[in-house]
Amino acid sequence: MSKFRLKMARQRGEKVAQEHGFTAFRVDPFEIAENEDIVVEAKDPGKEGVSGCIVFNDDGVGIIYSTHVKSQGFRRFTVGHELGHFYLDGHPEEILNAGGFHASRAGFTQGSSSIELEADHFAAGLLMPSKLVRDVLASEGVGLSGINALALDAEASLTSAAIRTAECARYPMAIVVSAGPTVRYGFMSDSFKSLGRLKLPRKGDALPESATRNFNADAENVRSGRSSCAETDLSAWFEGSANISLDEEIVGLGSYGLTLTVFSSEEMPDDPYEEDDEDEKLIESWTPRYAYGR
Repeated sequence: MSKFRLKMARQRGEKVAQEHGFTAFRVDPFEIAENEDIVVEAKDPGKEGVSGCIVFNDDGVGIIYSTHVKSQGFRRFTVGHELGHFYLDGHPEEILNAGGFHASRAGFTQGSSSIELEADHFAAGLLMPSKLVRDVLASEGVGLSGINALALDAEASLTSAAIRTAECARYPMAIVVSAGPTVRYGFMSDSFKSLGRLKLPRKGDALPESATRNFNADAENVRSGRSSCAETDLSAWFEGSANISLDEEIVGLGSYGLTLTVFSSEEMPDDPYEEDDEDEKLIESWTPRYAYGR
């Protein structure tokens, strides 16, 4: 999957939020759907693991989000994800060619199809536009405290807020989502990547000997949403220089069975580059070629 296409998907989400008048948190995907005459309903999709679906037919467009999803933040993300299939270039065509019905497993799940990943990134941009994210992070501490503040302000799930923080943070940080002894996925901020020749843990990799591995060994830590903090170094997780110390902040994600680990350090300098208006220019200049009924 092209990083450029994912970036364009995020920026398309931001532009849609702007077009519908959302210039501050919280962006409401249900209102956006209503503005587009899209019917949104909560239903049991009848398929295990499905978070939502979108239907294109002669009567219009409908979105369903799963009643199994209890988190309001994840419900909002699911509706935002399905809106991605409505707005993003080529998605309606692909879904219509497959019969007009598409079930999704929103939430940056690894191994997803290209349109699923694009829809996830669209939802992240829609619900957490870059400028609003950076405004929150500028007034919060480094690491998990900033992620918690963003999740609260944006009414987002902790994992989506963590990923968006890694994409927007000026300070070096990385996140890893794990289940039991193995990695599910990870993200690094651009400034974290500048710390050296690093290797991002990938799906299926074994967790290193660490506080996170020890935390996951007790399933009750994850189920109960417990948290912990330890100190580690770059080499233990990312094969970087051993003399860079990092905070390893850990939180269990409850019924999802996953653990979020955030790596950061207030001792490291902020990203040295100056922010410019490149993203805003791209948002203004990029126009999708196709959207259903538009």
